[in-house]
Amino acid sequence: MRFQAAALSLALASSNNARYFQSKAFAVRSFTNNARSRHQSLFLPATFGLLSSSNTNTFTSATKAMSAQSCSSSSNSRVILNSAVTEAESTETSSPKEIFRTDYKPLPFIVSDVKLEFDIRDNLTTVKSEMIIGPNSGVASGDLVLDGDETCVKLLALEIDGKALVEGQDYLIQPGQLIIKASALKASDTCVLSTVVEIIPEENTQLSGFYKSGPMYCSQCEAMGFRRITYYPDRPDNMATFSSVRIEADEANYPVLLSNGNLDSTGALENGRHYAVWSDPFPKPSYLFAIVAGNLGSIKDTFTTMGGKEVQLEVFSEKENVGKLDYAMESLKRSMKWDEDKFGLEYDLGIYNIVAVNDFNMGAMENKGLNVFNTAYVLADPVTASDLDYQRIEGVIGHEYFHNWTGNRVTCRDWFQLTLKEGLTVFRDQEFSGDMNSNAVKRIEDVKGLRGGQFNEDAGPMSHPIRPESYISMDNFYTATVYSKGAEVIRMYQTLLTPEGFRKGMDLYFERHDGSAVTCDDFRAAMADANDVDLDQFARWYSTNGTPVVTYSGSYDAGTGKYTLTLTQ
Repeated sequence: MRFQAAALSLALASSNNARYFQSKAFAVRSFTNNARSRHQSLFLPATFGLLSSSNTNTFTSATKAMSAQSCSSSSNSRVILNSAVTEAESTETSSPKEIFRTDYKPLPFIVSDVKLEFDIRDNLTTVKSEMIIGPNSGVASGDLVLDGDETCVKLLALEIDGKALVEGQDYLIQPGQLIIKASALKASDTCVLSTVVEIIPEENTQLSGFYKSGPMYCSQCEAMGFRRITYYPDRPDNMATFSSVRIEADEANYPVLLSNGNLDSTGALENGRHYAVWSDPFPKPSYLFAIVAGNLGSIKDTFTTMGGKEVQLEVFSEKENVGKLDYAMESLKRSMKWDEDKFGLEYDLGIYNIVAVNDFNMGAMENKGLNVFNTAYVLADPVTASDLDYQRIEGVIGHEYFHNWTGNRVTCRDWFQLTLKEGLTVFRDQEFSGDMNSNAVKRIEDVKGLRGGQFNEDAGPMSHPIRPESYISMDNFYTATVYSKGAEVIRMYQTLLTPEGFRKGMDLYFERHDGSAVTCDDFRAAMADANDVDLDQFARWYSTNGTPVVTYSGSYDAGTGKYTLTLTQ
């Protein structure tokens, strides 16, 4: 998600703990020495919104959620279909709306495939989309709701199977939504929905969606940034193949054009422009979409998977930083090998790209096949880098790579399940960093960070379960509780089931849910079924906030030489 300046700072137990809890939204994962981070700035986003659970009171923030900044568009002669709702929104302020986990409903129609075209020009980018839409099996028919931020997305054209839709008759436009009426869709068959929109990345000050960052264009779509690119069901349970993403730009200024998946084709165009077409065969939610256009240098290498496939690896940065990329490449290769050895998980695409830029304000993001990093988590100068720098790079590279399976191939059904991918992946990168260095030292660092950060959060007014029951702003979910306490809950599975039993549960989890958007309960069921144990009571860890209090007493019987330790929770 976007990075925004904080109004409140977060006190840290020590400077060595300042890297754990930085998230994609606002640098909230900065409490351990192994920065699997998302953002640079340290502040607690929950202070600006509301989180609640069935076990706690609704959290009232010190201030209301920061108001969205608009991506105002320059006037032009083209007809803008959603201009009326944009003008209406500018005259009134909507009240915050609380979203509850129990409100979840599956989509009546889903997008199964999407083709995108980006025509990037100075101060104006045109985005064309072609979506294959069909009924969601087993779900009652209804309208198709596409998410879109009308403050920066200007709708120019809307068609189904080549026929222009009529506003009022076929669709409605409301603040944040484009509603295609069920009557305009095919209840028993697929159709092709086409849109044309305009956006201005240079004016996108939220740094969410597609925006200009220094001399380059890049994107950040988690959690709800794709709606700032085009109209789409911008929620994690709509997993679609992005079968074609065509990017066109000026070749002199933007010679590197990247997106998810594998590179299909490139070519030169008139007037010094060029294009690249990318294709990702694996279904993914829109928050994992990525696009980069810039003038970058790189280093290249290859990795041969356990199945014998050669993967092309490339790490990009501004050209002046290319000499500092070697350790990032080494860390990536170690991550790929470790995931094969530890969990039997093989990389699936033929290309893996990492982009590191000075002006990228998110720490790192696990976009499928195209990770985007801030240079702080990729660059290491052999002359000046410390051991801590190397550990940080190794940890964050590993974390984002491990998301390829725990977050990308299997993702969360809705954002209430965020700990499903983040807690699990934090646990995996903790294990990786321990195996690469010292497990004992790593465990001490992680517990120190947990006690210095997450314990304080759980003892205060912002205490919430690792799977909260409601939210007002999705940004507020990226907390130490969801990440670091979530990782400890995953660690308890391994402790209870043994490492061998935990691996059996992971294998069953991927066997059942590869290519799906699932819940924390699905993960718990896989662990239980793979080991033939009852984990129903374990579900309370997902819904109970606070730090468990354990009391102890002991007595020694000199006659028998027996010491008795009593623990009570």
